[in-house]
Amino acid sequence: MKLKDQVAIITGGARGNGLAIAKALAREGCNIVLSDICENIASVPYGLSSRTDLDAAVTEVGALGVKTLGLVCDVRSSAQVKAMVDEVMAKFGRIDILVNNAGITSLVATVDMDEATWDDTIDTHLKGTFLCSHYAVPHMIAAHSGKVICLSSVGGQRGFGMGSHYCAAKHGIIGFTKSLAMEVADHNINVNVVCPGTIWTPMMQGLAASFGMEQDEAKAQFCEGHLFKDREITSEDVAEAALWLCLPVSRCVTGNLITVDSGWTAAAG
Repeated sequence: MKLKDQVAIITGGARGNGLAIAKALAREGCNIVLSDICENIASVPYGLSSRTDLDAAVTEVGALGVKTLGLVCDVRSSAQVKAMVDEVMAKFGRIDILVNNAGITSLVATVDMDEATWDDTIDTHLKGTFLCSHYAVPHMIAAHSGKVICLSSVGGQRGFGMGSHYCAAKHGIIGFTKSLAMEVADHNINVNVVCPGTIWTPMMQGLAASFGMEQDEAKAQFCEGHLFKDREITSEDVAEAALWLCLPVSRCVTGNLITVDSGWTAAAG
């Protein structure tokens, strides 16, 4: 087991990509802290993870034989993020890996978007990535070791209509990651980005339902442009990319990104 006895914090870990990443790391012996907001946000047109979801995820990951901890945390809140990191340090005494995965989405034209929708999206993705890094990375610096994985998106590499808030946040995450990588390289800390394409997670399913779309129709529309027509991108594909960035084999990779999009960005030019 290549990550035995290490400790990872994964935000947005109760379901979807976060849970898949947690399981991938746990299979390599990593102890896992799953955090999630466990309540809805008014500007988000679908249900977010619940405490029941988080407890079920902790049970599922724990069944892989590692120590697990589930913490309710709104990554938009400095006080809650600090409390989360403090609790992890009190329980485990170390933070080896931080996966900034928490995210929300909606489809709203810029001219129709209210300020709350903009703020909630930017704060969850971009401010949340900053706050978690702000509080967790000092412990990595003290240990002279660490890995930070930030989840952006193909929307962080180009724009798409009705997604200005989401794309702005995801572009920002890539810039933040490159800057942080430069700041902490002398402390033996790698900082990288994973950019997923369209994955049929509960987030995407909820978004489709909010528009009254049939799931199969929406899935086909949202995944249009993937080059491999017979290879659906899954959360497990994203998890394998994140795992690789946490392993010793990627020791010289920092300030970079892996795009798991079945060629969508290449086809889009």
